[in-house]
Amino acid sequence: MSHLKLIPVGMYNFRTFNIALKRFLSTYPSAKKIDPRFKNPCTELQQFIEVPLFKDDEILFNPTIQDMKVAQKLFMPENEHEIKYIASVSEIATFPHHNLPEVTFIGRSNVGKSFLLRALFIRVPGLVLRTSKKLGQEQTVNFLQVGKSLCLVDMPGYGFRQPESFLKAVEGYLKTRKNLKITFLLVDGKVGFQKWDEVALDMLEEFNIPYGLVMTKIDKAIPSQRLRNMLYLQQIRNKYTSVSCFPQPFMVSSITGEGIAYLQAYIAHITGNLLLEGST
Repeated sequence: MSHLKLIPVGMYNFRTFNIALKRFLSTYPSAKKIDPRFKNPCTELQQFIEVPLFKDDEILFNPTIQDMKVAQKLFMPENEHEIKYIASVSEIATFPHHNLPEVTFIGRSNVGKSFLLRALFIRVPGLVLRTSKKLGQEQTVNFLQVGKSLCLVDMPGYGFRQPESFLKAVEGYLKTRKNLKITFLLVDGKVGFQKWDEVALDMLEEFNIPYGLVMTKIDKAIPSQRLRNMLYLQQIRNKYTSVSCFPQPFMVSSITGEGIAYLQAYIAHITGNLLLEGST
């Protein structure tokens, strides 16, 4: 049996990394057969780095496949579990009032937020996401109710073309929503953490909002890019974030499905809709 040679962090040659990855996958064909939806792409990078990619206290969420299958049902409509938009608004005064736990997605324009939402609710027939036809011109905060379990909130994309109403709407939401459980800050997995992402991160830190980091579009990034961007994201987290930041990042692909069920399980768990196996 051949073994993959681990490479120290400070000596990375990413061309060597890609060659090693291909050799490893060809040696272990069964690794390709795992349903990508139930993978955690973050931990799969560990086999290519000599030191631990994540410390023990950074792996706080570790669902089983059965946990993820249970969580998937939350994102599927049933007779008494309707999934629908309840509001699309830009003024704080018109935000809907309810007692459901909320999770929010925020990210740069073209970060893949709409594709991610489609992937999360892929089993909801006829669900049309509310997006602007013009890149960077989204002006509304969209509320998607998931039965009587939770409400998912889709924020306008930010960037250099963002409308003036963006900050007012987003800041107003973050400051006033008492039932907000977590905000997911999306980062493009191919291009990595950008300056506009830093602006959003600073805002979340300023308001002391619980948030997590999600790397999107990982199917568009070669393995060396995934690892490089993850290492940099960890540096950003360690240098700039506080206890408000969930230490365990997520990686997803809306195309291959990698990490989708894992993220669904965390959403279900953080909103009180999933008790992990072995939990009390």
